[in-house]
Amino acid sequence: MHAFFALLLILCCSFASVASQSKAPLLVGLSQNSVPQKQGNTIQFETELFRQLLAELGYQAEFIAAPHARLTRMLQNKQLDMAARQGGEPVAGLFYSQPYLEFHNLVFALSDFPDQLHSLQDMSRYSVASFQNASKILGSEFAQAMKTAVSFREVVDHDQAIEMLQQRRIELLVLDKITFYRRWAEKGFKPHQVRSFDLFPKAKHHIGFTDAKLQRQVSQLLQQWQDSGRVAELQQQTRQQNQSLN
Repeated sequence: MHAFFALLLILCCSFASVASQSKAPLLVGLSQNSVPQKQGNTIQFETELFRQLLAELGYQAEFIAAPHARLTRMLQNKQLDMAARQGGEPVAGLFYSQPYLEFHNLVFALSDFPDQLHSLQDMSRYSVASFQNASKILGSEFAQAMKTAVSFREVVDHDQAIEMLQQRRIELLVLDKITFYRRWAEKGFKPHQVRSFDLFPKAKHHIGFTDAKLQRQVSQLLQQWQDSGRVAELQQQTRQQNQSLN
């Protein structure tokens, strides 16, 4: 009889293990700000961070790249379980982690730009481009200023945005400081060839979720990793790996 119950217990555990392994992976949305083969170290960091967080919680991840502005809609439509870089105003029915990524956005102009920018409204006198979804992430004052700008467009591909500035197809470009100078240097340009204006507070990004339980699980573990320095260490590792490939 004891042998029978022991065998039954083994079978139950085996079934539970198989069931766990066969569970469909979570669909995780990443911001597609460039073509996949040119992904920068920030996207690599996010991919590895989410993969490790979910693995420790017993989940598998399937990553889906989509334009930044579409990620929130995909969450709302239940096409994703979680998504990167959720900022701005919270959306009803979705759940959010604490900030996990921070960007310092600046306004860039070529070195011969003839003006001084003291406010966001000053930007409306010029043609402007920005990273995608900036009108939501950077707040209502920026969005209002862009409505009266000479021209304004949001660009998915950061390389394309930088080329637009260099070729004078736009006069101002809004982009993260580290991202801009890295890609500007990759194109062979020098820092003194541009000017920058610091008009924005730092933008903080959260992970968005469709399920409150998953949000609590990931947020609790993320906080532990932030407190221990593991998140900062992972970000530094991916930055060094990217530099070694260039």
